Amino acid sequence: MARHKSIERPPQGRGVRIILAGESHEGTYTVNGPMITVDSVLLGSKRAPLGDATPEMLAKLLLAELVYEFQKRSAA
Repeated sequence: MARHKSIERPPQGRGVRIILAGESHEGTYTVNGPMITVDSVLLGSKRAPLGDATPEMLAKLLLAELVYEFQKRSAA
């Protein structure tokens, strides 16, 4: 696990929320260089390169993917 130098600040998480099929889902996202990571206590986490998307829009998409994957696992 990499440690941050004392003058560096670790990336801070921002909240993200989506509503799918009338249900609210929440998580946090952090941007670290060219990568974004979305974390949810219930659903897990997912990473992707930022590309041209805004961080908030990509975070919502990744959270939706986490919801879909969780529902798929639960139905199996």
